[in-house]
Amino acid sequence: MTLIFSLILSLFLKGSSCQLRCVKEILDDKEFSINMTGHITFESGDCIRIPFELTFPKNKVTTPYKKIWFQQDPQVNVKYRSIEFVYIMESESENTLRINGLPRGEYEYGFKLEWGCNQTYIFPKRLRISVSELTRKPHVRVSPMMEGEVATLTCSAHRLCSDRVKVHWKWTKADGQHEVQHDHRFYDRYISRKMSRYDFIPTADDHNSNITCVVEYYDSTVETTVTLTVKFPPRILNGSQCLVNGKLLVCVCMSRGNPPPPITWPLASLTEYSVTSSSSILTVNSTFTMPLADYHNSTVKCISSNELGQAEIEIPLQNYTENYWSDWREKADTNLTWIAVVSFSLNLILLTSLIICAYKRRKNTQKNLCEENNTYASLKRADVQQEYSIISPQPR
Repeated sequence: MTLIFSLILSLFLKGSSCQLRCVKEILDDKEFSINMTGHITFESGDCIRIPFELTFPKNKVTTPYKKIWFQQDPQVNVKYRSIEFVYIMESESENTLRINGLPRGEYEYGFKLEWGCNQTYIFPKRLRISVSELTRKPHVRVSPMMEGEVATLTCSAHRLCSDRVKVHWKWTKADGQHEVQHDHRFYDRYISRKMSRYDFIPTADDHNSNITCVVEYYDSTVETTVTLTVKFPPRILNGSQCLVNGKLLVCVCMSRGNPPPPITWPLASLTEYSVTSSSSILTVNSTFTMPLADYHNSTVKCISSNELGQAEIEIPLQNYTENYWSDWREKADTNLTWIAVVSFSLNLILLTSLIICAYKRRKNTQKNLCEENNTYASLKRADVQQEYSIISPQPR
């Protein structure tokens, strides 16, 4: 029993002694200071490294001690939220604040020291960090593109503090329509390296299309768009034709290619002709004009070429040959016959109408004259009767 009492008394005395040693000291603010930049600006996703210098009384802040950065967060009603602390066993150490990948926004941090038994000092100076939107876009490199040959697109993304990023491609055709996504052309995967490669076989329709490399980080998305330039040999367009304009033969040839392909007309044997050309984007228009009487072939050749190849076509004159004028006369005679028939029919109808109208008018005139004679005769008889009716008999 005596042994148990002695043990309890010993523990009580040790506890009292510890409580006496944990009494907080009164610290002088003049002995504590921190030297650092008060306001620093970074971009979202940056690895933040902020050096600072501390001054504190070594005889009061005993080792081991903790250096703690904290962030005040009133939205969640937490007065202090520790973001980093270093447990110091030595008297000398590196003083650097490290923060990995802050989202866009404004932040404020404080610093404190902890040592001994509940000993704490909070430095009054605050560190403000402004994090702006990420502006470092990926770099897209495009290899030379030839129609039918494999082309390579390479997207290089900046590596931020986060180890992994998400990369995918978007394709928009030259007419503004989004192409249906295919597995061989579009993909969406996580990669740990900074470069993404994309291989495909371009066509002439892919020229002036836009392809976009989209890089998604933890809290930011950046993208870079490039316009594709695809080289392809010339193609003669369907609108090429030869027409007759009065006494002139006019031929139009249209060709499309990249580089824009010039057009030539092999007319070495002719002297009186003119050629005018114009171009719009990748389409070249050439117009050939000459007297119709000087040209006796049934077709005209159009040749278009660039550094990738050559295209040519025989343009028919669409039956506008020596029979053109006889065909024209035959059509004109046919038209005149129809005009004569229609004119004769109209004149016949008009003449018949006039005869009918004259007959009806004459008939109406005779009827009116008969009615007038009858009226006059009746009036005359009435007067004679009246004269005989008034004679009275004489006396005997």
